Amino acid sequence: MHDYYLNLLYRFVENYPFPLWEAFLRILFSALLGALIGLERERRRQPAGLRTHAVLSIGSTLITLVSIFSAYTYGGFTADPSRITAQIVSGIGFLGAGAILRFGVTVKGLTTAASLWSTAGIGISVGLGMYTLSVFTTVIMLLFLSLVSKIERELIRSKGLIHIRVVSEDIPNVSEKISEVMSGGNLVKFTKRKNELEFLFAFPDYVDAEEKIKEALKLKEVREVEVI
Repeated sequence: MHDYYLNLLYRFVENYPFPLWEAFLRILFSALLGALIGLERERRRQPAGLRTHAVLSIGSTLITLVSIFSAYTYGGFTADPSRITAQIVSGIGFLGAGAILRFGVTVKGLTTAASLWSTAGIGISVGLGMYTLSVFTTVIMLLFLSLVSKIERELIRSKGLIHIRVVSEDIPNVSEKISEVMSGGNLVKFTKRKNELEFLFAFPDYVDAEEKIKEALKLKEVREVEVI
């Protein structure tokens, strides 16, 4: 009786070219690598963060496993498992395009779009069992997304400045509030008019000007903020 139920269970378990536990391991490992890259993007408040990268990596691994399974089970030697994975590489461009945002003359999200595309590649490599190369690629991506970005900011520090003009009501303590919000910038000009104050701050051009504007507009005393 025990053998009967065991054989019945085996009918519902697919026959893979590798142990089933290894397929589970590949999906879990892919989720971990994708989450590490997404965590770095989340830390920088990018539109696609930990969950997006992790789910993308998991999906890419699953689709890769599907291509291997379909070729092994139904195609024999005539099937090409790379055809399905090739569609992942081209199709991920749509998701990457959704991560690119345009604010006036500023474009954000290009790095995140590139990291999504690369994370899909990591998912494919994990699905194929290329564990060592997947880990190495993840480490290199994290280095470029975090450490190298600091070096990049230092190299382009002298490229130019961004000037942000802030106009507010002339009330007590408003200068302290605005200076706190615009921290990291230098106050290059201050003008006091009737019932109105105008501040002009200069920031290095790598600073997220859109984020500074959003923070300044949260102050109820602020009337106008613009990049000039």
